[in-house]
Amino acid sequence: MGDYGRKRLIGGRFPLIFERQGRINCDLARSHPDPNLSPMPSPSRFPFLRFPLVPFSESVTRTPEDPLLEEHLLRTRFSVRMLRYWWVAQAIRKEAKNRDTPLTIIDLGSGRGWLKRFVGEDIDAKWIAIDWNPETKLLERAGYDEIIQANFDHPLPVEANSADVVSSLHVFEHLPRPAFSLVQIEEILAPGGCLLAGTPTMPHILANWRQEIFRKRLAEGKILRGGHINSLSTRRWYSLLHDCGLRPEFITGSHMIRHTGNPLENLRPWIRFNQIWAGLFPSLGSEACLLARKPVAEDDSDGWSRETLVKTKRRPGFAIAIVLSVIALAVAAFLFLTNTSEAEARVDKILTTQLATDEDHLLIIHHPLLSAYEKHVQATIIHSIDEIPKALADLPEGTHVVFHEDHLTALIPTAGDYVVDSRIDVDDDDFYLIRKGTDGTPLKEFLSK
Repeated sequence: MGDYGRKRLIGGRFPLIFERQGRINCDLARSHPDPNLSPMPSPSRFPFLRFPLVPFSESVTRTPEDPLLEEHLLRTRFSVRMLRYWWVAQAIRKEAKNRDTPLTIIDLGSGRGWLKRFVGEDIDAKWIAIDWNPETKLLERAGYDEIIQANFDHPLPVEANSADVVSSLHVFEHLPRPAFSLVQIEEILAPGGCLLAGTPTMPHILANWRQEIFRKRLAEGKILRGGHINSLSTRRWYSLLHDCGLRPEFITGSHMIRHTGNPLENLRPWIRFNQIWAGLFPSLGSEACLLARKPVAEDDSDGWSRETLVKTKRRPGFAIAIVLSVIALAVAAFLFLTNTSEAEARVDKILTTQLATDEDHLLIIHHPLLSAYEKHVQATIIHSIDEIPKALADLPEGTHVVFHEDHLTALIPTAGDYVVDSRIDVDDDDFYLIRKGTDGTPLKEFLSK
């Protein structure tokens, strides 16, 4: 890390609020940019419109096959849920085109290795997957050169100044200390290297309010480790990047709203409309998407002011944008309400079937979409991974366990004898239903597919 980053941390330019007794080590970064700093050019508000949009099933590496990815690729031509991999892949391809030497790409929070499949095989790069619980077989099949297990709340086990690209998709909202982890990324990036990141987002005021709720629920033991414990507005991202010495080239939104399987996701104009909306109103763009670069020279990192970047000027067509936003909000509200009711109905249908007889029982790891079962006589709700072993021991033999995808890998150590009954796909969230028994796919085998 350069002297700039050290001065920011050691000098206390942003407070790291360490909460004890089970609370999150939560950094609420606040920047105070020097008014004398020279501004850098304003970043693009619509970077994604410059990327080619080809049906994902035609552009993604599908051999060897990943059944879960296939499900998304075949459902619609332009799955909005997959846009996070698409834009990062396009940015990586552009980065490779502008360099004469092979890239070293670190996929931080690599999951099933879908990012590499979106990038393809025709760029010269070394791929390193880093995950807290890497799915080694899947990552090897996807073609990663190196796979590393790491805790993102510790220094990353990668040589300093060695990475040309670090991708981190939907990771920071799960981290106990986002600023600490961002400093570690700045450390491993080579000068001129870039961070490509994406997280859920919302307006700053709402994000701060939600952050306080996260902290309270975590202190009460009502949020599981690995769940969503941070709320990151675009404004907070600017603050974090400024304080950690990275220069944003863009911070924008991804899309207006996601409704998986919607026929509109087959239409290229619908995707472009979503991207225009997200560029006009990044805080309402559902996901914050950013590209930030490590300065080549250390004294160049002070060359921008966050407030300069955050400010936007009114331009011709502003009135048109307002009209479009009103129309878009109406469409978004309709899709959101429709999708929410469908998601709840899907979950309820499957779980009701499981509770059709007196012998069936559910152990439910808490999630808002499952809150209707809080007082169900045949269901037991738990709020912490630590409660699972005792809960399993106290429940009937035929108990089914229902949990959100975020907690899948955290459950493995205590559920070695469990098999997967079904996966419940509810658009933004996937749930799993598992139980003890011999009929069904073993949980660990299911994860390796």
